[in-house]
Amino acid sequence: MDTVVIAGGGPAGLMTAIRLRELGWNATVLEEDRSVGLPENCTGLISCSGSEELGLDLKDCLVNQVKGAELISPNGTVLRVNKKRPVANVVDRKAFDKSLYRKAIALGARVELNAKLIDVRENTLFIKKKSRGEIKKAKLVVGADGVNSKLRKAAGYDVPDEFFVHSYQVKASGSFNQNMVKMYFGSFAPGFFGWVVPESNSIARIGVGNTLGRNPKQSFEEFVSHAGLEFEASEKKSFLIPVGPPLKSAVHENILLVGDAAFQTKATTGGGIILGMHSALKCAEAISMHLKEKKPLSQYDKLNSGVSRELKTHWKIRSYLNGLSDEKLDKLFLKLKKAGVEEFLKENGDMDRPSRFIGKILRKPSMWRLAGLALKFR
Repeated sequence: MDTVVIAGGGPAGLMTAIRLRELGWNATVLEEDRSVGLPENCTGLISCSGSEELGLDLKDCLVNQVKGAELISPNGTVLRVNKKRPVANVVDRKAFDKSLYRKAIALGARVELNAKLIDVRENTLFIKKKSRGEIKKAKLVVGADGVNSKLRKAAGYDVPDEFFVHSYQVKASGSFNQNMVKMYFGSFAPGFFGWVVPESNSIARIGVGNTLGRNPKQSFEEFVSHAGLEFEASEKKSFLIPVGPPLKSAVHENILLVGDAAFQTKATTGGGIILGMHSALKCAEAISMHLKEKKPLSQYDKLNSGVSRELKTHWKIRSYLNGLSDEKLDKLFLKLKKAGVEEFLKENGDMDRPSRFIGKILRKPSMWRLAGLALKFR
C-alpha cells in the first residue's frame, strides 16, 4: 500500500510531492497525460513576490517580466498601475511544470505518466494506465486533479456552474507593450474579463473568459472588436477556470484537495499557481503531522487559513464586479481614478493578497472616499 498517492501532476500536485519527500515521506503522483505540463490550459502569469516566497527557479521557463497593468472599463477609462521593478513573471507553463517534475524525481518521488484516476473508494484507487485498468491502495489520497476534479466529487462537493468561467485564448503576433498586462472589462465578457499578456513586443497571449452557457469564442470576437486589437492568431485553446470561493474544507476522510480542485484560485483573475502551491506546502505538512503525530487531517484547513482568507477576499471582489452593469463599471473606474487608486496600488498593490492593501485603504486618509467599498471586502 502506498502512503500517499497524489492525483494530478500540475504545480499543486508536484509541490505536494516535493514537500512530502523533503519531510521524509513517500509519494506517488498520477499524471493522466503522457507528459507533465499538458495540456497548457493557463495564461502563465505569476507574481514575482510569490515566486520569490516559494523559492521558484524560473531560469528554464521565464518568457517575460511585466512591470504593471492597465485595467480598462467598458467606455475606455484606464486605471494604470506601473511600477519601476517587475511585478509579474510570464512563464512557459509546460517548462515550468517540467522543472517541478525534475525536482520531485530528484528527491525520490514517483511520477506515473499516462495514469488516470477513474474512481476512489476509501483506500482503493481505480486507475486507467495507458489502455489497461489497475487498482492501487493508498492510506491517503491528494486530489490535485484540476478544475474537473474527480476527487472533489468523491469528497461530496457539488459545485454550481456559476463558480466557473469558460475561456478562449490565442497566441497572437502583433505589436504589444511587453511591460504591461491589459485587462478589459465589459458585457462582452460576463462574469470575467478580456486580457492581453505580453511575451514580448511582438507576441502576446490574448484571451477572454465568460460565464458558462455562453460561447467563449463569440465573446473573444466581441472583445477583440471592442478593444480594437489587431493581430495574427495561432495556438487557439479553450478551457475552464474555477472562480468560486475556496471550499469550506479541503479535507474529507482520507482525501485532501489542493490547487484548482479545491478552488484555491483567485476569483478576481483565475490565477491559481502561487496560492495553490502555498496550499500544497500546507497540505504536505498536515499529512506529515498526521502520519508522524496522529494529528487529524483537518489540520490542513487550519494551516491554510491565511490562504483561504485571501481567496475569500478575491471571491468577494469578483462577486461585487459581477453585479455591476457596464454603466456602473464605468462609474466605479472614474471613482477609483479620482480617489488616486493608481498611485496607491503602485505603492501598496499585491496581486495575490488583496487584504494587504485593503486594510491600508482604511488607514490612509486620502483614500477614505473608498472606505465603504473597502469594507465590503474585509
